[in-house]
Amino acid sequence: MRYKEYNPNKVLEKTIELFWKNGVNGCSINDLVEYTGVNRFSLYNEFDNKLGILYASFDLYRDRFCKSKFSILDREGELIQVLFEFYLSFLDDSNPIPGCYIIHIGTELADSDVSVKENLKSYLKEIENLFSKLLVRHDYSEIKSNFLSKHLIGLYCTAMSFCLIHTREEQEKYLLNGIQLILSNHG
Repeated sequence: MRYKEYNPNKVLEKTIELFWKNGVNGCSINDLVEYTGVNRFSLYNEFDNKLGILYASFDLYRDRFCKSKFSILDREGELIQVLFEFYLSFLDDSNPIPGCYIIHIGTELADSDVSVKENLKSYLKEIENLFSKLLVRHDYSEIKSNFLSKHLIGLYCTAMSFCLIHTREEQEKYLLNGIQLILSNHG
């Protein structure tokens, strides 16, 4: 029996970086072989094909990079500050990729790949539910929480591209203004 000479999670981490830089459509299986250092046969054996690698990368991204960020929404503290910290956690320059990988790939492929679209919808629904729970904890009614959560999701989707065009100072300013504007609709 031959043992794997690579760690599948390390392959997926490298894949996330490459797909982030070049897009899924901008990468061939040869690019993945070269970037990960794992031969084609091993990649196909582990993941079936390029889309199998992509789908597995979503799971790793959610598990490895999102859980700690999602936990920010469980923290006690001023509502605006908790939301602000949550958004900024995705835009942090120390992240392997700034922004949100699932939003990034969803922008590229959701119209052409049903699995990507469903994964994106599920991911956004999870965040929306976390926003709603946070708002309820801060004395918003369930109806108002659900309404505001949809707007906070819209800000999240927009904010994930801030790292591409705005300085850190601008990101913080736009996020804070966006959160305040959404929450001012509390009345």
